Amino acid sequence: MPNANERMQVLLDRVASGRLSRRRFLSVASAAGLTPGLSPAMSDHAFAAGDNQAANQAKLGGAYDYIVVGAGASGSIVAGELSKTGAKVLVIESGGADTAPTISNPSIWFYNVSGPLDWNLPIAPVPQLNNRKFNMALGHVLGGGSSINAMVWSRGLERDYDAWEAGGAKGWGFKDVLPTYKAQEDWEGGANQWRGVGGPVHIRIPGDPHPTAPAFLEAARQMGFPIIDDMNGPMRAGAGYINMNIAADGSRVSASRAFLQPNLDRPNLTLLLNSTVTKVVFEGDRASGVELVTADGAKSVRASREVILASGTIHSAKLLMLSGVGDATQLRKLGIEPVANLPGVGQNLQDHVLVSGVVYQYKGKMPERPADSNAVEAEIYLSSGVDGHPTDINLVLEQLPLATPEAAARFGAPPTEGFTIAPALVQPTSRGHVRLASADWRDAPIIEGNHLGTDRDLAAIVRAIEAARELGNKAALDGVREAEVVPGPKATSRQDLIDFARTASASFGHAVGTAKIGTGADAVVDSELHVHGLRGLRVADASVMPSIISGPTNAPAFMIGGRAAELIKAAR
Repeated sequence: MPNANERMQVLLDRVASGRLSRRRFLSVASAAGLTPGLSPAMSDHAFAAGDNQAANQAKLGGAYDYIVVGAGASGSIVAGELSKTGAKVLVIESGGADTAPTISNPSIWFYNVSGPLDWNLPIAPVPQLNNRKFNMALGHVLGGGSSINAMVWSRGLERDYDAWEAGGAKGWGFKDVLPTYKAQEDWEGGANQWRGVGGPVHIRIPGDPHPTAPAFLEAARQMGFPIIDDMNGPMRAGAGYINMNIAADGSRVSASRAFLQPNLDRPNLTLLLNSTVTKVVFEGDRASGVELVTADGAKSVRASREVILASGTIHSAKLLMLSGVGDATQLRKLGIEPVANLPGVGQNLQDHVLVSGVVYQYKGKMPERPADSNAVEAEIYLSSGVDGHPTDINLVLEQLPLATPEAAARFGAPPTEGFTIAPALVQPTSRGHVRLASADWRDAPIIEGNHLGTDRDLAAIVRAIEAARELGNKAALDGVREAEVVPGPKATSRQDLIDFARTASASFGHAVGTAKIGTGADAVVDSELHVHGLRGLRVADASVMPSIISGPTNAPAFMIGGRAAELIKAAR
């Protein structure tokens, strides 16, 4: 763990969520020598929240004003903000508590991926990626992806949001979403027309960068890229230190930590962990509640006002279809009676493509990273030149040697002491979909990712690989780079680079789009996030994005949660 303060906070979070008794907390904190630094205010809040949650969970009500399904990046915010209105709120999370040390410590976040905190859902073999099998990283824990990811805070371009609005997502242009971003942020660089301070999400750049990071940026300068002080102010083509949602004490600022935990002492807010919603229940065209499975068995709970789905791009689409909302013909084939014929549910799946990666032997022994480093400290946004988009590709510095097994077999194993320049495609034209495997909620959905499914996307990712190799060869990296190892000397032709793209590309874990905002036949929700043709049901997570932003989807998921809360409160 980073420090004693963070170890104490983790224990207090366990208390606040009702997972650790007051007596057990005092025993553990005392044995660890943490009690001298115990803040009375923090402990009083945690004890009050823990007592409140234990009582609420023990006497689960039969009805609530709002039921929020999923306590991930968006759902934690929706539930926390709605609880401030005095409404009775139930938030249901299928994962467990967010108290693992790999969550709080930014420097070891990658141990979360493919581990017990990850849904680790398989993606159907992708023909254009040599039918390789790989998974999609999705948080299966309180805080969702915001609890397991690399904490990169990237909003995307103005044009990304303005394209949403032009396509029918009224009120989702950049001018509309910017105030929500600013209200959520506590930007270490100070407030300005682009950035906010005083919000619950502390945003920073690396305080003690790894030696590879300044060398990476100088190499970018040598390639002619501008060096940008603030990659979000505004986001544009160029290189800079990555914005990270990491607190001043060096710990992760997840959505649950920032928005949900502070409200768990409210008697009108109930958090259920390790509980799965299996179906939204309808009375006619109105969502009237949910069916769920807990450790105590199956239950039904009513919602007098609204059900809000915030289970993420894959699971919100799955739950809609299990509940009879989707393509009516396909649902009937599975024995599901349609409630609303919305063929767009599960369609329009988009994901960034990450190449793992162009790997370099470090000159000497790699220095240790500080505990508050996310090992992903610098990046470049640039154009592939394939079309007119100014930032369709991205080069990410990863202070780890990363290569897929297939790339290692074809081009050579990465070195023990190494770093990676990972090319990424952040404006894909390929589209996939999510569909049900069966009508049984226990069966994982089928994810057809269709990564690199167009000639344009393949051309763009090859150009990104070329740019990464060019960058890695610049003189600025001479002090930290011994040699390129992967793909290295085995990649001398364009066909070799195509082979590398097909063996080294995989999901970036940034799935969006399966319940898009809009007005067309393929749209699922309107601009206020109501599901078309139904009452009392909204979707509020990354699935509503009509098109993917030019950057990681962590910050936009926070923003969507905040905007959803504003819309719901305005309708009261």
